[in-house]
Amino acid sequence: MRLRKRKRKDPNEMTILEHIEELRIRLLWIVGGVFAGLPLTISHSRQIIDIIIAPLKQALPTGSKIIFTGVTEAFWVRVEAAFIAAIILTIPFTFYQIWLFVAPGLKENEKKFAIPFVFAFSFFFVSGVVFAYKVVLPLGFKFLLHYGGKELSAMPTIRQYMYLFLKMITAFGLVFELPVVTFILARIGLVSGKDLLKKFDYALLIIFIVAAILTPPDVFTQFLMATPLTLLYVLSIVIAYIFSTKDKKKQKE
Repeated sequence: MRLRKRKRKDPNEMTILEHIEELRIRLLWIVGGVFAGLPLTISHSRQIIDIIIAPLKQALPTGSKIIFTGVTEAFWVRVEAAFIAAIILTIPFTFYQIWLFVAPGLKENEKKFAIPFVFAFSFFFVSGVVFAYKVVLPLGFKFLLHYGGKELSAMPTIRQYMYLFLKMITAFGLVFELPVVTFILARIGLVSGKDLLKKFDYALLIIFIVAAILTPPDVFTQFLMATPLTLLYVLSIVIAYIFSTKDKKKQKE
């Protein structure tokens, strides 16, 4: 029996339920992609764990070690590590599915941005993850773990560390998407370089608030997030000046 290709409707003619159904399909593809990559990451889960805990191990004081407190904790942590690796591995596929969801609402000349869109989103997300892994986590742990002095020994649990690790790489991955999001908003005429520049002081306040929410409660780690986010906002201003259609629309009117 030959399967018929599902014809996509014009988004302007779709009902809310049809939009929700389309979103459900894209989410199922994303989840399916992650599960497809899972056998590969599970088979290398021990190496993945070694990579994940490396920033913490390097920062631990002499005599300290990473522990687990539950009988099944080590097993589930390896499964979680495999899931994290599978999610990162399938990021390009994930963003491609997001593109397929939004593409029907774009004009024909805007659909040519499919490959650059997927590449840019993947690049900036992975850049945020790498920055968190290589810079923020090692420096943050070095700063935090030596507060105990010689009287206290650090014995962090692997479960606690995995939660913090996932939170940090996700936060940095998402905030590093700011230039790409700005590009999209600029192209559809919602923001311009002038708008972003005028609101720089408000943006700076929001940046530090976001950094305080997404990072551990210490000024040093918050600063490590706020600094690149401020630079990304400056880059976003430049992008908006170059690609914004808002001023052009006003001139036509």
